[in-house]
Amino acid sequence: MPDVSAASPTLDGSTACPIAIHDTTSNLPTAVLSSLTPDADITDGDRQPTVEDVVSGPPLVPEEKLTLHMNSSDLVYDLRVQIEQLTEVPTDAQKILGLTKTKLSMETDGSRLAAVGIKDGARFQMVGTPVHLRFKEREGPRLPEDGIDINYPARGSDGQFIAPAKDPRNQRKVAELVKKYPITIINEARPGKRLLVLDIDYTLVDTRPLIVGALPPIDVYPHYDIVMWSQTHWRWLETKLVELGVLGGDTVYKICFVADRTTMFPIFSERSGQMIKHEVKPLAYFWAQYPDWSAKNTIHIDDLGRNFALNPGEGLKIRAFKGAGTLEAEADRELEKLGGYLVELAEMTDDFTTRWKKRRRRRGTEGTGQQTAPQGTDEGPIA
Repeated sequence: MPDVSAASPTLDGSTACPIAIHDTTSNLPTAVLSSLTPDADITDGDRQPTVEDVVSGPPLVPEEKLTLHMNSSDLVYDLRVQIEQLTEVPTDAQKILGLTKTKLSMETDGSRLAAVGIKDGARFQMVGTPVHLRFKEREGPRLPEDGIDINYPARGSDGQFIAPAKDPRNQRKVAELVKKYPITIINEARPGKRLLVLDIDYTLVDTRPLIVGALPPIDVYPHYDIVMWSQTHWRWLETKLVELGVLGGDTVYKICFVADRTTMFPIFSERSGQMIKHEVKPLAYFWAQYPDWSAKNTIHIDDLGRNFALNPGEGLKIRAFKGAGTLEAEADRELEKLGGYLVELAEMTDDFTTRWKKRRRRRGTEGTGQQTAPQGTDEGPIA
């Protein structure tokens, strides 16, 4: 086990708590030295200390020392991610021993570092095998994509847990995305236009068995600048956008830009006593780079309520488009109805945060009696 230096002040003047992590895998002894920066009360937000990674010597050599600056509001999962980045041992393959009095299993990934009882000068061992030495390709941790969705209250808090948007850990993650992934412009934003964020899979297209889908009516384009945000990676996303007719040639929509899975990050939510991990689409990633867009003029369309976790007030959950080629899919008019609603919203509402929710509720009482799904809560068709 390598020597660990004494606690030293961090950039913001607080005291760092050194933690040594030692990989005991055969022939791969790796020491990791981390520092835990105390946060302010996490319910009121916390400071944003500079994150530093200092490596003594080449990676993956015996007695290597690596320094991390973490925050007490970071999660155990964030610690595992840091370990994976430094050792190439996947998060789901790490066995952490001796950090706490109780077993630090994958079920604790949603717990704060400050809550698991980490003490100054704590040392522990991590046992695991790097990816390049594994005999088979690993499977990632199960995510709620397996038929599980989570809906968040419009006000951002259910009275029991801190709202995801106010969580200092999540705020840091958004800031990291803004810094790491600047937006690549396809078409410049038009002055005075609202922002329409569209999910792709099962909102615009059905990917099984064929890429079949459509866009909202062209009537929405004069009112909104359009951004596509998909939970897939760019190599698959580009093909879908070409099929939809928004990339290459004479496109119907001049979309501003496209975001893929790299601009999402996971959060943990407790439901029925179980910690559920899922990724989110934070609109603040766009707003930070385009100050003219905000909650007042942004609407996010998706078939999964969990994607709205950081912005439940700006999310509109619609019925998923699946079963391409079936009679039910042929009769689907969700996007057509959505287009009419978006045009009406733009023409009658200046501030989406005050009036559009009422408009949705009122529309839900007209005609068929069907109700729109407000703020990513209850799924339903557009009335």
